[in-house]
Amino acid sequence: MAQTKSSWVDFKLIKSKVSIVQLLERYGALESLAKSSNGDRLSGACPIHGGTNKTHFRVSVSKNCWNCFGQCQCGGNIIDFVAKKEDVSFRDAALLIQEWFMKEPAPAPRNRTAAFEELAVKEEPSRQSTRVLPEEQSESEEESGENPALSFELAKLDSAHPYLKERGLTAETIATFGLGHCAKGVLRGHIAIPIHNRDGDLVGYAGRLPGAPEKGQGKYKLPKGFKKSLEVFNLHRAALSEQDAPLVVVEGFFDCFALHQAGYERVVALMGSSLSDTQEQTIIETVGDEGVIVFFDNNEAGRSGAAEAVWRLAQQTFVRAVLAEGEGRQPENLSPDEMRIFLPFPEGGELE
Repeated sequence: MAQTKSSWVDFKLIKSKVSIVQLLERYGALESLAKSSNGDRLSGACPIHGGTNKTHFRVSVSKNCWNCFGQCQCGGNIIDFVAKKEDVSFRDAALLIQEWFMKEPAPAPRNRTAAFEELAVKEEPSRQSTRVLPEEQSESEEESGENPALSFELAKLDSAHPYLKERGLTAETIATFGLGHCAKGVLRGHIAIPIHNRDGDLVGYAGRLPGAPEKGQGKYKLPKGFKKSLEVFNLHRAALSEQDAPLVVVEGFFDCFALHQAGYERVVALMGSSLSDTQEQTIIETVGDEGVIVFFDNNEAGRSGAAEAVWRLAQQTFVRAVLAEGEGRQPENLSPDEMRIFLPFPEGGELE
């Protein structure tokens, strides 16, 4: 592969420029597939696992997607196809497609990241539309680049700060997520929340102000240039948990902490109520046969965000949405018994 691991990939551009027909043609599989009368549907034996049943593999040309109902038992877009066919990661599959079909890959954006302690920090605007870290981003900014791994970790965080106990977190949960009050630096006076990418690399810290902020001050801080839309919080842990349970997607950090603490470890957070393209693909890569449960806040932003997320994810996997009764209720607010109503806790978890 000509590109290196650090090569930048514009997933959205690749999906818009390359068709599933082109891929099938490259693999020599197009001629063996039967066309529907309108030419939009293709069907035949699966070229990924080398199947023989001529009804198992289906393609939608207009939607640029595929499904295998045989051995693969999955489907997706063009990048998913190459990842499955070549047995490589989603990112490496995108690089291959870029190499095969795009003579001039999109230029990487300007590197906005330096050492965390040298960065200015943005405060969260006081907007109702997104509860956590709602930094406004254009679509191109949202999906571009990557958040490089940090070369350090914040030291001497106070894990015994009373605010963490006030939020109902146990010492074990605090230790698992590496939480603590920061006494100096740009996160001084905030609870530091480490954020990792899908590979488990530390890529940033969010800062949560203990208690209610002063007027005009946001609850959360992020390093300038950090793109939360490129990460799915807690994905690196959730991916290692039991695969026979749905992946639960919540909005905020503390929703994630609460469900994990209750015994449901296969939970991730979007750090907001909007699902980006990158987050969508990351979730699809991680989800198992049991699909996804979208568990957002019961408010206007949460209900709207959940509807959009369900619509998008349902095109690629089994998905359902749950909502706690009562305006403003959040997953974090639920008692263990209430959580049991909404989620299928795995055997051996705290809740049965």
